[in-house]
Amino acid sequence: MEDPELIEEIGINQALDNSKQTFEEHNGDENEVYCVNVHPTQTTLAVSGGKDDKAYIWNVETAEKLLECSGHKDSVVFADFNKDGTLLATADLGGFIQVWKLETNQQIWSIDSSDLEWATWHPLANVLLVGFASGEVYMWKVPSGDTKVFPSHSCRCMSGAIHPDGKTAVFGYEDGSVRIYDLKTSQIVHAFTKGRDSHNGEVNSVSFDQDGTNLATASSDGWSKIINTSTGKVVATYKVTNTSPSSEDDENSVSIECASINSRFNLLAFGSLDNNLYIWNLRTKQIVKKIEHPDGITKILWDGSGSKIFTACLDGICRLWNGRSGECLHSFFGAEGSILDISISKDEKWLLSAAADGNVRSYAIQEET
Repeated sequence: MEDPELIEEIGINQALDNSKQTFEEHNGDENEVYCVNVHPTQTTLAVSGGKDDKAYIWNVETAEKLLECSGHKDSVVFADFNKDGTLLATADLGGFIQVWKLETNQQIWSIDSSDLEWATWHPLANVLLVGFASGEVYMWKVPSGDTKVFPSHSCRCMSGAIHPDGKTAVFGYEDGSVRIYDLKTSQIVHAFTKGRDSHNGEVNSVSFDQDGTNLATASSDGWSKIINTSTGKVVATYKVTNTSPSSEDDENSVSIECASINSRFNLLAFGSLDNNLYIWNLRTKQIVKKIEHPDGITKILWDGSGSKIFTACLDGICRLWNGRSGECLHSFFGAEGSILDISISKDEKWLLSAAADGNVRSYAIQEET
């Protein structure tokens, strides 16, 4: 039974903490943890990176530290394993990037670049794509260091994603434009730079659906667009419903932080700083559910079945929802600060949350649900 006095003393999130482990090596308090990912095959291994200028590999069952990735001089905002889990890449805000070989726990490649916005592994090869505040996107082959550069368009490149077939990539920019590039030829395949096809705010995220037929954008202007990757046409647009901020201070309150397509059920979900999760039917273009949260949503993840969706919220709680009924199936407590990133293991046994309180928590999904 919940203890009202305990809840009042330490807060509901701590009092109802249902995490299995808390990884505390990032030193908590002022050292927010910005990113977390689970190993693709060894699903009890995770990596996290934070404001302490370090990344760690650790065991989600025991919270044991297995590798400290040091050498960074700024906050680590990207830390993830390659396609088969043999390599780990870590990158900080200042643009220092390192790649580690897990078999030996040794750094095998590094490069010092400029202010970084995002990074991602190629889905089929040992290749890194990295977007910069300069607007350029670099593609590096690891560990040879062979380089290809996609030019700047005079503004920050805010987001990027690689098509599942590995042949093209989409980049979202600060000025609201979106461009799809051929990774082999470095040529623009499709561009959305003007008028209704472009956003009126920075593009916070871009993501492909499972087979790469469509991609979804998420923008600070409160709109999400669905783009057919073959035709290069914007086939649908969706918006946050209360797109009338009451003041200049609230102008970012409609920002969509993340969007994800559910191909199995033809759904689009996006999370907004207006405190709502929106789920749309892509066939009818009608809203299915608008699910209110206590605070802004920072990340969403569909489960493998496509029937459930996880949300990460600025109130410090992760939640699992039925994607069609809107029922909250479970809440994951424990964090004392905003949830900045979440990750699910491929076997769907573990949910990990990285928080502004400087800790990472692991939750046993199947036990809790």
